Amino acid sequence: MREVKGIAMKTSEFEFAVGPNATPAEPPERRGRTRDSGRLVVLDRAAGTVSHDMFPDILEHLRAGDLLVLNDSYILPDTLSFRAEGESVELTVHGHEPDGTSIVEIRRNRRPGPGLVLSSVDDGELSCTVLASLPDRLWRVQFAPAGRLVPALERHGRRADSSIAPGRMQPPAGPSSYCSVYARTPGSLEIPSAGLHFSIDLLEAIVRKGVETAFVTLHVGASEVFTARHIQKDDVEDHRMRAEYFEVGAEAAAQIDRARTEGRRIVAAGTTVIRTLETLALGVPRTTPLRARSGWTDLYIYPGFRFGIVDALLTNLHRPRSSHIVLTAAFAGTDLVMRGYAEIAEMGGYEFDMFGDSMLIV
Repeated sequence: MREVKGIAMKTSEFEFAVGPNATPAEPPERRGRTRDSGRLVVLDRAAGTVSHDMFPDILEHLRAGDLLVLNDSYILPDTLSFRAEGESVELTVHGHEPDGTSIVEIRRNRRPGPGLVLSSVDDGELSCTVLASLPDRLWRVQFAPAGRLVPALERHGRRADSSIAPGRMQPPAGPSSYCSVYARTPGSLEIPSAGLHFSIDLLEAIVRKGVETAFVTLHVGASEVFTARHIQKDDVEDHRMRAEYFEVGAEAAAQIDRARTEGRRIVAAGTTVIRTLETLALGVPRTTPLRARSGWTDLYIYPGFRFGIVDALLTNLHRPRSSHIVLTAAFAGTDLVMRGYAEIAEMGGYEFDMFGDSMLIV
């Protein structure tokens, strides 16, 4: 799957100033705040307005009957210890490919070469064969058996970036501040961050209002690490997304299909969710029932894209020239999105990226 053809635009149209301290390095709980204490910018497409609220006010913008779709993936530790040729090796996983290979960073005294086999220190059955070198000191490898990698990472792994807590490790008070409160499926290598803003109490209040929730899975990895943060191309349409794995089960597919049939709003919590749902809709007539599906998506959404499922979007505040902000422009219109970011800059005090504030587009 490749990107869907959109409108030719210059990436420079998505430039704006972000202050040096506007991107927090840690989640709110580690800064003495609650996870739902952030600010919320609301873009109303029909009215063409920008308003400024606090995140709990999302309750006022959701309606009884809405279907709120959430990504239940959570971040794994990414680094394991191996041995090769009598030498200790540290291996950090950066992403996975549809052909079953993985992209990793290898740290050892000697440069590895194709054909080198590494043996896991902690899991005697897991091995890794080096296949080829890649740019940026990365390598393409094959883990075997492939099914042992995720359990090994969850059980024995640690984060190469020590500021991010390992995987599903939880303090006594509840879910890790690096995981959403509804996370239940291991597999991401970067944080699915839009859902971090929901507290258990706020989600319960949303459900009491009559909002239905559905869960899909997209494991954030290669596109986040390699391509999403900053578009290097001059023309937006020349950018490419790497594929990421997704799953939409039978229950979620039925919920989404029922909401579409009944004319209820489908609200995507995060760019991972909107890419997953719109992948389901590609090439499928609106009258055709949606089916459970799993696979890989490299869907790249930019202005001109025709949305087939999602009616509203919750997302973080994104940095300039990112594929995330281009996606929001496709959904809300470039003029409205950039007017919103101009107001954000003028007001000041907003925080960006995965531990920052949020934007709701209705």
